[in-house]
Amino acid sequence: MSTLGVFIMASFGDWARRNIGYCAAFAVGLLTVGVAFHLIPEAVSLSEMALSSVAGGFMAMVLIGIAVQFAVSRQPEGAALTFGYASIIVLASHSFLDGIVYAASFQEEPFTGWLATSGLMFHEFPEGVIAYALLAQANLPRKRAMALAIIAAAATTVGGTILGAFIFSMAKELPIAAMLGGSAGALIYVLIVHLGPHAAASPDKRGYDFAMLGVAFGTAAIILQHLSGMH
Repeated sequence: MSTLGVFIMASFGDWARRNIGYCAAFAVGLLTVGVAFHLIPEAVSLSEMALSSVAGGFMAMVLIGIAVQFAVSRQPEGAALTFGYASIIVLASHSFLDGIVYAASFQEEPFTGWLATSGLMFHEFPEGVIAYALLAQANLPRKRAMALAIIAAAATTVGGTILGAFIFSMAKELPIAAMLGGSAGALIYVLIVHLGPHAAASPDKRGYDFAMLGVAFGTAAIILQHLSGMH
């Protein structure tokens, strides 16, 4: 999805800017249902302390975001190339953390992983668009901007997932409740800080329709999962 965003942005820049809000809005609806009605209730059912993990996951992402903003804001005004590289490092770090969230969400059961991943996949398309836009604004050649954007937005997510899966596979006993809670907290941050603003910028406020579509998909998935568990 990130790579698709990079290629579309490089080929159809104006179209991509106009439509990334729809992907973000769909992801908002899908992830909101997943976090509120599956991840958090599942984590709390396993441990009463899970809510502290939700807060911890959220605060960890907040602190990372503050550190990133501080680092970027210190760049000298007008240094487009420096700002572009600093921003892309930030985005790559965020994508790497996304990958770890993917791996963590799969540890309890495949349904949890697929629900979280499906929502986050639509979050990856705008990331590819943003990564290329940052590098293009830094006046990098088109091919180099595309290559670096793909590495920062796509390859880092895969790397984070592989590393997270490896670490989790080495552990004898996984703190599933804490992992689910931490994933939920991180996803809440993504919803508020990253996806929300993109969704709100969708043309003609049609993002609300796509958000409701995401809610419908997420709700249907949870209902089907519960029905299959009853048989």
